[in-house]
Amino acid sequence: MRVLQMGLALALLGGLGLSASAQTAPCKGQTVTHAMGQTCVSGVPKRVVALEWAYAEDVLALGVQPVGVADIKGYNEYVRIPVTLAAGVQDVGTRQQPSLEKLRALKPDLILTTRLRAAQNYPQLAAIAPTLVFDTYGGESQYGEMRSTFSVIAGALGRSSTARQVLSNLDARLDRVRGDLKAAGRGGEGFVFAQAYTGGGGTPTMRLFTKNSMVSQILERLGLVNAWKAQPQPYGFTEVSLEALAGLNTKNFLYVTQKEDAVFAAPSIKPLWQGLPFVKAGRAYALDERTWTFGGPLSALTLANGIRDRLLGR
Repeated sequence: MRVLQMGLALALLGGLGLSASAQTAPCKGQTVTHAMGQTCVSGVPKRVVALEWAYAEDVLALGVQPVGVADIKGYNEYVRIPVTLAAGVQDVGTRQQPSLEKLRALKPDLILTTRLRAAQNYPQLAAIAPTLVFDTYGGESQYGEMRSTFSVIAGALGRSSTARQVLSNLDARLDRVRGDLKAAGRGGEGFVFAQAYTGGGGTPTMRLFTKNSMVSQILERLGLVNAWKAQPQPYGFTEVSLEALAGLNTKNFLYVTQKEDAVFAAPSIKPLWQGLPFVKAGRAYALDERTWTFGGPLSALTLANGIRDRLLGR
């Protein structure tokens, strides 16, 4: 019995030794640090799957077509950037619950996802392909996180020089729009940025974007000032009822609503809306309903252009 126990112990130690050796084997490629640790990425990935729309946009901005994206219908409905997904890109299910079967069938060599959802399926994803996880809402600056994530993805795809050019173009555009607003006497003006919609329970709701949001930080780069002084929130916005409109103290009100859900024109809200100072002054600006506020550098560029066009009447 003692001999048998010693044999089992030796076998167990040997197995552990092999496991440790495998885990500490040198990376034959690049080691990428991300929100869930470090991942070895071998060679230059060619078959990329993006499980979050922002990362699909990042890949496209780098000149790469992904082989798979989560919820392509939703992506095409909400994300408005100059580059489109190719017809052959495969839908791999929802962002919340992508199909592991479809992922395996695509044989990706890189998967991109967000920490918000990876807590549920990271081991399964990592077993299919090297998986990089990013924390969109983890820091004080969502705009800074967007740029950092874009650069890390670019490095993993061997396209760092392309990323630098994309970000340089974004900086130049933001500076140009800032100059245009200043020249028109609009620099330093206050704003509140809102998304308004009718929730599942039929209750109209607004998201008012806080200072840590990508939206707010882009507009402040344009020389404007966020007049919504609420405490910064993890997702970058405060959810309030439409009655909060009466208490807003801002010169400009920028908002996104869907055509089929024109909440500010609802009979119960319209009298309040029409009596608001910024509405009376003609400073309530409806942006394109497909303005995407949680994307990458191309969405940031689109947002800046939309702000310029609405504030300057172009």
